[in-house]
Amino acid sequence: MQLPGGLVENGMRQRCWAFRPISGGLELAVAEVGENAASTPQAVTRALALALEHLAGETPSESRVAALCVADRQFLMRELDRHLGFAGGWLHVGCVGCGVTFDCHLDYAELPVQEAGAGYPFAAVEMDGRLLRFRLPQGADQEILAGLPEAQARPWLLRQLAQEPDQLGDTNETRIAAIEAALESIAPGVVLRLQSRCPECGAANEIELDPYRVLSRRSDILLQEVHQIAMHYHWHETDILALPRTRRQRYLQLIDHARGMTG
Repeated sequence: MQLPGGLVENGMRQRCWAFRPISGGLELAVAEVGENAASTPQAVTRALALALEHLAGETPSESRVAALCVADRQFLMRELDRHLGFAGGWLHVGCVGCGVTFDCHLDYAELPVQEAGAGYPFAAVEMDGRLLRFRLPQGADQEILAGLPEAQARPWLLRQLAQEPDQLGDTNETRIAAIEAALESIAPGVVLRLQSRCPECGAANEIELDPYRVLSRRSDILLQEVHQIAMHYHWHETDILALPRTRRQRYLQLIDHARGMTG
């Protein structure tokens, strides 16, 4: 499978990636990362480093995952959600026009993905008669930004992205807008908002999609399943977590059947 952007190392752009096979151990690891990480960017880095079998042709590491552009990380986190069993579903939307709640179906597989533009991951901007290069923000930038005061974040990021920071000069709003537009033109992207019309009044509603939704999964349900199987079969936790989800769910059905809870 291909990333919309890709990892650039030693001047080479690599886009291939694959996840590890699904197991209870992977599900639990991702859930615990979401529960314990200091920030969302840190959780994304750790979750992907755990979940990926390979990234750009090599073994994934947190540093390599952190070097991915933001859109690639969003794309992979949405794919991880699909990999772990959430392919979409029904969203409940409160209409901005009439207040009625209606349902909107979401299928991740149908959402378009924008490929990176020419020059990725760099964009050139003319300033004072010179062409200055800027790179797209990466996960490592996000992790540092999460710990900076808001007033410091934007100037710090701008200098991080500039490939010739000593030539940057004064960065007024016009220049910042030009830099942002140039980077936007070459950035890959995933859909973060949907438009859906209310069936009652016809009003257009904008629905925000969280690309990091997989991090909201809690470990409690999985641990309860492990507890049930362990109590019934007296298996070790590691053996239960090594099972594919489908087999784990089948054992839970058999336990319920043995207890007379199902027909």
